[in-house]
Amino acid sequence: MQKITRRMVKDYLATFDWFREPAKQGYLATAVDRFAHTLNMIPRLPNPEQVRVLEIGGVPYFMTVLIEKFLGYHVEVANEPTYEHGEEQNHQVLINDDGETYDIRYKTMNIEYDPWPYEDNTFDLVVYCEVIEHLVYDPTHTVVEAHRVLKKDSGKLLISTPNALSYTALLQMIRGENFFPPYDGYSHYARHHRLFSTDELIYLLSKVGYHVHTCYSAYDKSYLHPKRLDPLVKLMMRRGMLKKRLDVIYLLATPYGEAKYAYPDSPPYVLYQDVHGYRRIIRSIVKMADAEGAQLMDGFYPLEDWGGGVRWTAKEARLFLKHTDEQSLSITFYSGPAARGTDISGKVIIGDRDHVLEESHPFTVASDTWQTLTFPVPAAAPTELLVTIAVDNPMVPKKLGVNPADERELGVAVKEVALG
Repeated sequence: MQKITRRMVKDYLATFDWFREPAKQGYLATAVDRFAHTLNMIPRLPNPEQVRVLEIGGVPYFMTVLIEKFLGYHVEVANEPTYEHGEEQNHQVLINDDGETYDIRYKTMNIEYDPWPYEDNTFDLVVYCEVIEHLVYDPTHTVVEAHRVLKKDSGKLLISTPNALSYTALLQMIRGENFFPPYDGYSHYARHHRLFSTDELIYLLSKVGYHVHTCYSAYDKSYLHPKRLDPLVKLMMRRGMLKKRLDVIYLLATPYGEAKYAYPDSPPYVLYQDVHGYRRIIRSIVKMADAEGAQLMDGFYPLEDWGGGVRWTAKEARLFLKHTDEQSLSITFYSGPAARGTDISGKVIIGDRDHVLEESHPFTVASDTWQTLTFPVPAAAPTELLVTIAVDNPMVPKKLGVNPADERELGVAVKEVALG
């Protein structure tokens, strides 16, 4: 298929009064490169009239019109709640100079809080462009919901977003300028709140349950590039040296299996903190390596990549599991170095969030060993099962001479907690 150029984009949009308004022309001037790049990234599928596309944040409908015009796909639009006018009134008709008509009907929701009002396995493509950087609370929820509404193993999620690690941001810092975006008078969602790197997006999408096909950054003419550096930048681009350092990130991924609410909170991908505040208690197993931090409560330290992925507990740590009819609870952990003493003792408490139900199971294990302890689940166990791991004799690595830089009070290094 013919490559869609920025000239083709501008010429077609110029045929609409809607897009000739001064404010929209100003936006188009900064976004035309991105529009053309995004259109050329979208997979060309057979039977385009049957292809269903969900566009997140459609207003003012530049991309909506361009996808339908150049690709022939049917686009459904999701807008933020400020555009809510009632189900029948969530409607915009655009007609150009040649009489071509676009009848745009949209749904509204807060994409990072609300369940998306679409059926499972519905869309061939979710266009999630220049939105994720505006979120203030839970980007993970948005990619989980996109996973749900996309067709598994064939649908595509397309993300574009400014690059947190662009070389232009580095230059701003060198000049003593603040590269963070300014406040905006329209709403808290109007400004950029959190930018991403290519590696962060790949990690997050992979943990949620996507195969990431491509993720790179691209040069965008609308960004401010020092002219004196442009020859060097173009040379480095030709040699493939700035794939992660250019202006705009583009990512294309396919969902598979069951989505996981992953909340990376450990280096080098610290996307979240206080992950226990999200409370997504949807699984009966927590594998620390899977970054399922939303089921962890207090008392867990950041993920460490040894032993298959572990988190040390403090003297006491708590987590939630989703309980259905499982009869047993197992905990796999490393008991810590021999320097801490011969035996490690503590207890595992199985109960509920209100502490009405609590069953305590003491344990004693040898140091410097891997253990899997199994305990019965109470017959009256709630759906959200609270598990507490308490250690009687925690250690401080610095005091033991094991690690002079580590002053944490550590219990055991947990790899997995599961119901079965």
